[in-house]
Amino acid sequence: MTRVLASDPAGLLTLNGTFFAELIAFILMVIVLGRYAYPRIMQAATERETKIEAGLRAAQEAEERLSKVQVQVEQTLEEARTQAREILNRSHQEATADAAEVLAKARADAEALIERARGEIAAERDRAIQDLRAEVATLVVDATQRLLGAEIDAKAHQRLIDEALQKIG
Repeated sequence: MTRVLASDPAGLLTLNGTFFAELIAFILMVIVLGRYAYPRIMQAATERETKIEAGLRAAQEAEERLSKVQVQVEQTLEEARTQAREILNRSHQEATADAAEVLAKARADAEALIERARGEIAAERDRAIQDLRAEVATLVVDATQRLLGAEIDAKAHQRLIDEALQKIG
């Protein structure tokens, strides 16, 4: 053990054999670290920095793509809304047109039915008039025969019928 004597000069740095050994060990350690460890540490730090920068760039690109996709989604949604409005409008117009067409057809059918009924009524009326004329003619002929007491020929018969119908008509 080294003894410190009171007569030794006291200072911060005492040059002795230990100092030089420590100085040589320090220089050797700096050389070894500088030659072997420091390049590897710098390479790892550079790779890590490159990966971080690449990750930041990828995140920024992803954010830009996301904003573009959001804009596209908004445009697509607006187009879908517009198409839905157009489809609804078209459907409403078609439904209105169909309703108008059905109503027009129903009116036409009703009018045709009314016309057919009028025709049938007119035909029934004409038949009734014909039946009535025939009945009246028969009655006139019968009455005339009873009054005269004789048979009437076809010409006289027709003349009497016509006269009777003129009086009735």
